[in-house]
Amino acid sequence: MPNHSKLWLFLFIAAACHRTQVDAQVFSIGSCPSVSVVSNFDVDRYVGKWFENRNYFAIFQAGLDCVTAEYAKDGDKISVKNVGTRKILRTKSTVIGSARQLEPPNGKLGVTFPSIPFAPVDSPYWVLGTDYDSYSVVWSCTNRGFFNSQIAWILTREQFPSTDTINNALAVMASNGIDQNKLEITNQKKC
Repeated sequence: MPNHSKLWLFLFIAAACHRTQVDAQVFSIGSCPSVSVVSNFDVDRYVGKWFENRNYFAIFQAGLDCVTAEYAKDGDKISVKNVGTRKILRTKSTVIGSARQLEPPNGKLGVTFPSIPFAPVDSPYWVLGTDYDSYSVVWSCTNRGFFNSQIAWILTREQFPSTDTINNALAVMASNGIDQNKLEITNQKKC
């Protein structure tokens, strides 16, 4: 019997780690930290095209450059179209999904991508700060028992934003205690 217990424990840990890889690659011990989201999130001003400027590494975005996210109102939901260019083949990768406000009117959204295997419904997509015209800071954290998995994005309206724009976004991260050292700049050249 002890061998079966060890096998079940191994399978449980392997499944949890596999499931977590879908969401994020930054892990921390304990529960998700407390953060502040935009209190009166304006969906009408948020929709449109955003360029990914930097983010935490995520397995579902591995090997992609020129990443963009485009949001449009679709009734009471928001349609989501994420596009990136594969680094080696230089072909487009497109994922279609939807988002919805979980606790209107604040910036806590849930996003769903039906075409991604093992992707949960209403994955956290929390807008921590945005001026709607130049930057948005998006954060996701999921509790996994004794640890959590996190991902963060800085999105910009311009493909090549100003230093001031990035500094404003980084200030939002700093005020929420989010580690900026794990951010990777997304290549937006030769798109």
